[in-house]
Amino acid sequence: MKYCAILVGLALVVSPALADWPHPIKWDQLLPTDGYAAASWIDNDTPSDAITADDYLCSGQPRDQFITDIEFFGWSYYGIAYLDKFRISFFTDVPATPNDASHPGELLYQYDVSQADPADPMKIGWQEIETNHFKIDLPQDHWFDQGVGGPHVLWIAIQGIMVDDGYFDAFYWNFRERHEPTWGDDAAFASTYFQYAPWFNWGSPAGYADPDLYDGPLPTGWTSLDMSFRLTGIPEPASLLLLALGALLRRR
Repeated sequence: MKYCAILVGLALVVSPALADWPHPIKWDQLLPTDGYAAASWIDNDTPSDAITADDYLCSGQPRDQFITDIEFFGWSYYGIAYLDKFRISFFTDVPATPNDASHPGELLYQYDVSQADPADPMKIGWQEIETNHFKIDLPQDHWFDQGVGGPHVLWIAIQGIMVDDGYFDAFYWNFRERHEPTWGDDAAFASTYFQYAPWFNWGSPAGYADPDLYDGPLPTGWTSLDMSFRLTGIPEPASLLLLALGALLRRR
């Protein structure tokens, strides 16, 4: 009975505090960036849409199971006052073939994130922590489960959902600087509004269709495009509970 009470107590203590624990970085291609950015928005007034996604590698280990936080660089065309929510989507990977680049496959997860309440110490939601630098803290019931069982490639898409104000608004997600090392295939783009059916590769030149919808021309020497983002998270909650229990038993 004593250990049952301990487990219940730990569950009550650990669960609300998870967001306060240091969250390990699970994937990092946040910096450096520059002013070049990809269209990635939903504007119901136009109406218009665009989606940009990029691939990353999940280890498939339990320690990397859940994504809880997302950081990225981007900017709202008329300022963040015209930015309502962010739509975060995760997809499986469709590997490259001789005739096509790899691109997102099955939709695994989609969640529209509201702006964080300034009075919320946990800052659950999205916030601009510095100019054009955004951070999303997902609520616990919307953490993304990356799955386990071995390394696998996933895709993340970030879209700004613009306010309904009767006018065109847009969000652009920053590319990662091309002179830095990259991983995987180029970011992918789709838009029914701009008549780009899924999925076109952002590389230039890449041997595939190359939409010209980013903000500005590509610098000389750029041959592919990845996005700027960082994913952090926690191990599976059961592992945290076992770690906490182990620490308690060692202290006893």
